Amino acid sequence: MQSTLIVGAGPGGTGALVWAAQHGCLDDWLAKGVTIVDRQSRFSGSIGNYIINSDSLGGVYLEILGTPSGLETFAALRSHPATERLEEMRHGFPPLHIVGQHFRNIGEALEARIAGSGVSQFRARTDVRALRLCPDGSIAADTVDAAGRREVLVSRTAIMAIGGTQDQSRIFTRDLAPGVRLAPEYTKKIIFSDQLFRRSGWARAATLLRAAVRPKVVILGGSHSAFSSAWLLTNRAPFGDGDIKVLLRRLPKVYYPNRAAAEADGMTVTDDDICPRTKGVNRLGGLRGDGRELWRRIDARPGCDREHRVALISLNGELAPADLEAMLKDATVIVAAFGYRAATLPVFGVDGGRLDLNADHGGVAVARDGSVLLSDGSTIPNLFGIGLGNGYRPWGHMGGEPNFEGQANSLWLYQNHIGEVVYRSIEERLREPVEVPLAVTG
Repeated sequence: MQSTLIVGAGPGGTGALVWAAQHGCLDDWLAKGVTIVDRQSRFSGSIGNYIINSDSLGGVYLEILGTPSGLETFAALRSHPATERLEEMRHGFPPLHIVGQHFRNIGEALEARIAGSGVSQFRARTDVRALRLCPDGSIAADTVDAAGRREVLVSRTAIMAIGGTQDQSRIFTRDLAPGVRLAPEYTKKIIFSDQLFRRSGWARAATLLRAAVRPKVVILGGSHSAFSSAWLLTNRAPFGDGDIKVLLRRLPKVYYPNRAAAEADGMTVTDDDICPRTKGVNRLGGLRGDGRELWRRIDARPGCDREHRVALISLNGELAPADLEAMLKDATVIVAAFGYRAATLPVFGVDGGRLDLNADHGGVAVARDGSVLLSDGSTIPNLFGIGLGNGYRPWGHMGGEPNFEGQANSLWLYQNHIGEVVYRSIEERLREPVEVPLAVTG
């Protein structure tokens, strides 16, 4: 029996491994038996497929080389062209295709470490269909590989890290305004932001835009993905004044390195906006990168040339339902940027019944210790979640502004604070008996 099964070899799934590598714990963990399972043929995830830029500075990605243990594990990265590009953009926002290559390099280094352990393994091109809690406190994973071979993998603990998903069914069931929903006939012009950020999704959007005499876009949402969508559109297609409309329920929060910088930009700052650890304003919830700079131009902040092609429109009673309907009908493209929720697997209890995961209802996926939450508020103590859409709320020494209400979807956090939490929780479970939930709901 392995100590840990990790489902997903993207940046989230490898977060705890990277933390362990930076702190000299990786070899000890691998010696206990770690199995990583992923549908892809290598460690990487999908981040390199996006055609936008990172929200994190290039230097952030190089921090894994900042400890002796991290430098030793990832020594091959030092001379790689992707590392050199990130170094050149240490204080800028690198394209995600470079970040994607960087994570492939991290994955290759981890694969080599795993192969050298003699105990741990990477199962590529293998799909996990379900997880089952066993009476002895272990977890069994039903897997099938690319050749159709089925196998059950058993481990003491498991990490579910299969990324985030945009709930495409909800878009037709939520009211944008009283009595106004997206009609099914809009399907052909609706593009989810996650799709727009990929080459295939952009190609579809570009085809629609080129076919219009005066293309118009409606973006639904007011967070990072909405403003990144607007940035991509303004940089890749011609638009007239006000032809891109961002419909949001509240104005976005914006990141600043400190109170002085925020106030110099004309922002009103309260103590609850400030991270006590870093002194950054809206450290976790604020716009960063290209989306942040676009917002500053839209709002004509100091030193900016005003951006007239994009208009922000509130959905909180300032737009009549009839006007909203007309706007949607007139749009060439509708971008749905409602954020992400955690993708999950079916998880079955000891008695064989399927457990009702909180994430499957759009709720927070994990508790403070990283364990997966059930809809009744209890947890599965030896199953953990990490990555996009999990909704982990940083606490204590992790910092973060007190008024933060969103999701901490940060690659840095996965490889640092959240990765540490998951690693230490797993170590604790491996030392103690595991109480497996027997109740079945749903």
